[in-house]
Amino acid sequence: METTHVQFGWINWTILIVIFAAITLAGHLLRGKNTGMRDFFLGGRSIPWWAVGGSIIATQASALTFISVPAAVFMAGGNLTYLQMTFGFILGNILMAYIFVKPYYEAEIYSPYDFIGNRLGNNASQLARALFFGGAILSQGVRLLSTGLLLSVVTGLSLQLCVFIIFVFSVVWTLTGGIKTVIWTDVIQAGIFILGALFCLFWTVRMLPGPLERILAIADEQAKLVLFDFSADPRKTYTLWVGLLGSSIFQLGQNAVDQVSTQRIMCCRSYRDARKAVMFASTGTVLSLIMLTVGIVLVAFYVINPLPADVAELMTREPDRIFPYFIVTRIPQGVSGLMIASLFAAGISTLDSALAALSQTFIAGVYRPYIRRDADERHYITISRVAIVVSGVFLSLIALGLHSFAGKGLLQLGFIGPGFVFGALLGIAILALMRRGSWPGIVIGTLCSVAAVFGLKQAGVSFFWWYPVGAIVLMGVALAHSLLIPVPQATES
Repeated sequence: METTHVQFGWINWTILIVIFAAITLAGHLLRGKNTGMRDFFLGGRSIPWWAVGGSIIATQASALTFISVPAAVFMAGGNLTYLQMTFGFILGNILMAYIFVKPYYEAEIYSPYDFIGNRLGNNASQLARALFFGGAILSQGVRLLSTGLLLSVVTGLSLQLCVFIIFVFSVVWTLTGGIKTVIWTDVIQAGIFILGALFCLFWTVRMLPGPLERILAIADEQAKLVLFDFSADPRKTYTLWVGLLGSSIFQLGQNAVDQVSTQRIMCCRSYRDARKAVMFASTGTVLSLIMLTVGIVLVAFYVINPLPADVAELMTREPDRIFPYFIVTRIPQGVSGLMIASLFAAGISTLDSALAALSQTFIAGVYRPYIRRDADERHYITISRVAIVVSGVFLSLIALGLHSFAGKGLLQLGFIGPGFVFGALLGIAILALMRRGSWPGIVIGTLCSVAAVFGLKQAGVSFFWWYPVGAIVLMGVALAHSLLIPVPQATES
């Protein structure tokens, strides 16, 4: 909307173009040889653990952290309770490091769906891939939308054009050199947006029209300083119990069965390095703390300097616009360009990761087994590149279609999308670890799991509970079926 836009300016455009041209050049120089599928999708398993950890941070942070976490404080009824979720995110990384990493490395796999196929059979593997496609399309569509909204607000360009710009950058970086280019550009972008987050905090505090005590008093008057919620009501989104249980299982699933993250973990030199990478990625939760603090500052700033009526009405409908609006209306050109570059970097780092994961999953799950089995590695890499472009187009269309659902905040929408199926997917992966579960039992369990999650949604239960409940229902049904109707188990290939 025009009411939220001021002139972006040639200085900001120059900064944005120079930074992203430099990242593109760096990705080209770091691309590696890519002589086969192992190089294109796993980086030859030669990437340092700290680079993989930085890439995981970049992938999981996304523009949602920068625009939606402050909005979670600023919006009506918002406060600091989202910080409780970071406890679970750290716990989920610990569970991933010590439950899944070593078995995955010992199996010499490209994806968790290969691991499931080795232990539970090809049908279970294909079902897992289908669940991943469904969840990833929704979650990555939201992340693309959040970055597109950001660019639209600060530049005044249409949302459609902004999504196209992001699509072009992400596709080019992914095509350049596969996962190796994606990881190294992610590392560069992670450095940019971590510094950007710190700079955002510094600059917003600098803009405060009074001492810190006054700002905290205003935030307290607005009930924005609530940190812990001990309520046992499952309908509440952010409580301590959700943080410790629901979000930890969510994070475990994001690492263990979401190929967008798992693909990175599999690029380390050994399972010990992969553990280090996953644990190092836990430091990314500091970004949430920084951006929640930015949200507190925005609350105080706009209490003292009220928004124009038309802008206030828009922010009520789409609270995710508040921080980009603050940047372009209150921060000088040049400085705002640097801040926008950091937010933009966070968004693109997530999308290029998704394109690489969706491409690999398509080749392994659809093209190679059903379309052309006996081609050489070069052919599969060519088709992978085509799949990257097609996936980018599809995600762009999904992002634009999701815009009408942005009213309640993109942060929740980003969690809700994959919640319908990722609990079931995690349940299948745990069954694979146990080498338990038959194909009929897994199918019945998946249907029951998805039905249970829809029931929770209808009852208004917080989406973070969908992940553990979905996993438990699938596992319970599949194990019960195995006990009642035992069948021979698939042997590991």
